[in-house]
Amino acid sequence: MNKNNNLITFIFSSVLFIFFILQSKISFDMLLSPMSAVLGTFTGAGLGMNWLFLILALLFFCISFALFIIYTYDNPGDNFILIGSATISVIIIVIHSFSMPAIIFSIGLFIAYFYMLSSVKSGKKKVRSPTIFNTSLSISSIALTIVNLSIALAVLLVLINNPSYADNEMSSMSSSMFGMDISDIDSFQQQILEQQKEASYAQIEAIETSVLYGIYDETSGLTISEKQKCFTAINSSMEEIDRNAKASIDFQLAMASSDPKFSTIESTLNLLNKFKTYYPHITFLTVFMILGMIKLFMRYIIALVARILWVSPVGVPSSRPSSQQVPSSSQQAPESQQMPSLSQQVPESQRISM
Repeated sequence: MNKNNNLITFIFSSVLFIFFILQSKISFDMLLSPMSAVLGTFTGAGLGMNWLFLILALLFFCISFALFIIYTYDNPGDNFILIGSATISVIIIVIHSFSMPAIIFSIGLFIAYFYMLSSVKSGKKKVRSPTIFNTSLSISSIALTIVNLSIALAVLLVLINNPSYADNEMSSMSSSMFGMDISDIDSFQQQILEQQKEASYAQIEAIETSVLYGIYDETSGLTISEKQKCFTAINSSMEEIDRNAKASIDFQLAMASSDPKFSTIESTLNLLNKFKTYYPHITFLTVFMILGMIKLFMRYIIALVARILWVSPVGVPSSRPSSQQVPSSSQQAPESQQMPSLSQQVPESQRISM
């Protein structure tokens, strides 16, 4: 494969990566709400994403990286491939309407390509006989880290400028944990206490009314003035009992609000509020760690693809000797230049007669 074909294949595989990543229906919003995305995956809710196209997109991404390394390895003095990588970055920006995440990702991708270009050149100078597998493995690992960092940085900037993603994520988490929105939990707790208080007050008042009617039935033989004096004394005592009973209920409800169940809910709310404050930074680290785990597999795929293309007849350029051009052991020296026999090395005068 000459360098022009290698460059064309690199651009073609990069375009296929863009095509399949668009067909996979993967959305940048999934990275802005990673916990909801993971929860939807495990609960079977689905993400509306085509996994086959996503895998194909990652495969062609690895192929483009491998072709870039091979091109640079075979043409250390040629920087023309950077124009192709810059073209790919511009295509990504245009397709996504010059959005900030697309611009940041494209810049990170171009920096990764530039790093691979300079690293392959310096690696060939430092190492006497570098292997394409080890070279691709080490260089692609750092290049993928640069790409991952650009994606995570885009996530961080979007979340800082748009706090609605944090609100939606917290609402989703509180609904999963408590069955209601986080903003309704505190008011719901107060409503429970108020309902208990009103029910207890109503019960006390019903008891007081039944006691008064019972006393009234027992005073049928008294005169009106005697009944009036009796009910005046009873009402005074009942008012005192009512105040004491309701004060006792208020105290019991106050103690109930400090119950471990309520304090656990309150501490959980405080934790969710702190999580909401640092949600952009936590999501930044989460996305970077997830992409880092994917990178562990992709760098080996890149190195393996580079090795396959390197040893295949299609991947051997004219300037690189193939295995068929290496002379065999019997063809390494002409017959006239072969090692003389022992009898030819020793002069006739010095030979030992038998």
